[in-house]
Amino acid sequence: MSQEVPTKQMAQVIEKTGGPVEFKEIDVAKPGPDEILINVKYSGVCHTDLHAVNGDWPLPTKLPLVGGHEGAGVVVAKGELVEDWELGDHAGIKWINGTCLACDFCQQSDEPLCAKALLSGYTVDGSFQQYAIAKAAHAARIPKDVPLDAIAPVLCAGITVYKGLKESGARPGQYVAIVGAGGGLGSLACQYAKAMGLRVIGIDTGDEKKSMVTEKLGAEAFVDFASSQNVVKDVQSATPDGLGPHAVILVAVNEKPFQQAAEVS
Repeated sequence: MSQEVPTKQMAQVIEKTGGPVEFKEIDVAKPGPDEILINVKYSGVCHTDLHAVNGDWPLPTKLPLVGGHEGAGVVVAKGELVEDWELGDHAGIKWINGTCLACDFCQQSDEPLCAKALLSGYTVDGSFQQYAIAKAAHAARIPKDVPLDAIAPVLCAGITVYKGLKESGARPGQYVAIVGAGGGLGSLACQYAKAMGLRVIGIDTGDEKKSMVTEKLGAEAFVDFASSQNVVKDVQSATPDGLGPHAVILVAVNEKPFQQAAEVS
């Protein structure tokens, strides 16, 4: 069943690896039996989208390709087997567009490891179009009172750091150090950690980031890696027993913080 949906739409498309990215008219796809069609209102842009354009990951992309995996919008059509979505529901398109749901990884909530995973904006067309397909079982459910523009980046950056915090095993009241706390992923990690009852030690550099991380995002301590004489020692000293945090979340892009992370806790 569906409501009135156009047959054509505008999309950002790459025809060959390396680009260019073309803004062009393409067909609107029809949802399969277990799929929904989402009228995308907002889409975030992730660095992974650049990898998809350049084709510099070992996993090949589909071609032609519509990129994007942070899409938030409204359900406008659904397949005949879909019973738990209604037209007008708000839905999100994530990196994981669909999986087999039957392998050991899927059965243990490790869907990203599924060998048959469909990747939005990589192996299937993603959110850089007006109407995008998502598997009904994997699309994100968005409350209608939540602004869609605020949700879009949560569908990748937010999920990334939430997954890290969840997998860390840190419990309410325990300390977590967040490396890169003042950046895009790090600032989301600070907010999730606080909401989960964790005590945050932010690691980044600069007075502006220190102010944001401690005053706005609620971190209990801030270590400036650029001015610190010993980052490991300063992070450990930020905990009452001096033994360091119970977990470290790394969203930095260079190697040294990964080496230090094993030393601080």
